[in-house]
Order: sequence, then C-alpha cells, then structure tokens
Amino acid sequence: MKLSSKTHYGLNACHILGRNYPDSAVSASALEAQLSVSGKYLEKIMRMLSNRGIVTATRGKSGGYYLARAPKDITVGEIVRALEDDMEIVECVKDGGKCKCCPTSKVWKKLYEGINSLLDGMTVEQMINGEL
Repeated sequence: MKLSSKTHYGLNACHILGRNYPDSAVSASALEAQLSVSGKYLEKIMRMLSNRGIVTATRGKSGGYYLARAPKDITVGEIVRALEDDMEIVECVKDGGKCKCCPTSKVWKKLYEGINSLLDGMTVEQMINGEL
C-alpha cells in the first residue's frame, strides 16, 4: 500500500504548524518554501485538512495557516484519513464490518482497524517532540 504525496506533504505541514502553535500562523509562501510544493497543490491539501477541522486559515498581513486545535489533540490518523479518503483500502471496510462479500473481507477489516489504531495512537505533539 502506498500513500499519496498529499499525505506526506499534509503531515509535514501539520508538523510545521504544530511547531508554531499557538504563537503564530504560517504563511502559504513559507509553507510552500519549506515543503517544496506548488501553491495550488498546497492549497488543495490545506483545504482538505480545513474541511476536517484540523487546520484553519486567516487572511491579511499576519494571516496564514495554523492548527485548529492543540498538537496534542490532533492525531496522525485524523490527518491521514482527511487526505486519503478515510483510508478505506477496499470497499468492504466501508460498511462498519457488516460486509461478507468475500472470504478475505475479515483480513481487510483487520488491516484497516490495525492501521487506524496505530495512526490514532500518534499525535502531532509526539511528532514535534520526537517521541515516535
């Protein structure tokens, strides 16, 4: 399984925002430079994170992006699911465990649950502090 570059950049962006939390917003241009990503791609990523309540943006002279909540309250799992279509690796994990569509459905559900449990056990704060 390979995660998209959106997730790579999005997680790194949250790390940068977390290091600046709560003191200051980080401008789009500063994020673009630090991540080496285009403005349009960054905007798409940040919109996806904003839609899930992970980041917020402000306009104006001192505007930019910042975490919507404290780094200790944002899990890596939230970020990854926001950028990877909820990590639904196959169709049968969507229905909350009711699918009996194939003999391997239990394998996929167990994998899905394990990945999400692992990611939900890690926070942005732990990333910042090097505790992972």
